[in-house]
Amino acid sequence: MTIESAVSSLTTSTTALVAAVADQQIVLNGAITDFNAVTDRVTTGLNNVDNTTDALKPVSTLTQTALNAKQVVLVSGINISTINGQSILDGAPLVIVRSATSLNQVSYDDRGTIRDLSPEVDDSTVIPSLGLFMWVNSKEEPDDDETCFTTETGQWLLQTPAWDLLDAWNMIEKSYADDLIEDESVRFAAFLATN
Repeated sequence: MTIESAVSSLTTSTTALVAAVADQQIVLNGAITDFNAVTDRVTTGLNNVDNTTDALKPVSTLTQTALNAKQVVLVSGINISTINGQSILDGAPLVIVRSATSLNQVSYDDRGTIRDLSPEVDDSTVIPSLGLFMWVNSKEEPDDDETCFTTETGQWLLQTPAWDLLDAWNMIEKSYADDLIEDESVRFAAFLATN
């Protein structure tokens, strides 16, 4: 091999090597750029982290405003309701006291004993064959021992008649109607005779 051919071969190899190194330098520069970008993001993000404990972290203005608007202490009967005067905050079982509207029943034969009850306004009593009675603390109706029972402090008034009472009332009306229809031909004949 001649010196010229050896130098030519070496030059070709060196040129290829320089080109390969240049390609590697481009790849390396790209990797360094990418690494720096990632490092900048990580560094920037970590610089904003507050490493204090939760108990010592500051509260934002918005959070503090919301907290200030909250009720500080619940007080029964003042800023929270009670039930029958009993606080719902003490954890004790709540007892709801009976209000008016208790429902009693008195037999028809003993209906007069309804006057002996100790009712409250709007208490109810059922008397079979008569219906549902409500107690009022006024005396506006006459006591008839069927639709109104008067006491010293008020009256039991029939609110919802029983079906058999309605049927009895209707039978009276029906008997009048039957009598009227039965006599209609006589009345009509008398009407024609006089007109």
